[in-house]
Amino acid sequence: MSNHNKIRPVDKNNLNGKYKILFSTPQTKNSNIPMEFRGLQIFNNKSLAEVALKKRKQLTKVLEEKRAKAMLGNKRLIGNPGGNFIQYNSEVQKLKNAKIKRAKELYNQGYQKSEIMRMIIEEFKLERDPNSRSWPNWLSEIE
Repeated sequence: MSNHNKIRPVDKNNLNGKYKILFSTPQTKNSNIPMEFRGLQIFNNKSLAEVALKKRKQLTKVLEEKRAKAMLGNKRLIGNPGGNFIQYNSEVQKLKNAKIKRAKELYNQGYQKSEIMRMIIEEFKLERDPNSRSWPNWLSEIE
């Protein structure tokens, strides 16, 4: 159970006294979160604590929207509009299944895995080093 972002009385015996909220603390020094929303914060009454918690939740929404906008131009995964993983794209799945099917055919014909990898890279015109020593995921699924 998380203790973060919950309003609690400082003194359990005096519910009309001061209130505290434990906000999460970012691990980095460069953060968009103001100091007033980091760590343990003490408030003189419950209404001030509720206002602060509401502002913090609103800030979270704003930061998430900024992060999503920043991901829109991300070129590391072509076709990724920000959170939509490329490996679940139907075209990518069809290509992967075709590579696995062809690799199984070549394996059953007696070719070694290193030969199969080179042949499939050439046949499917993949942008992969044919002399690579690491096995692609699709090649490990042929046995």
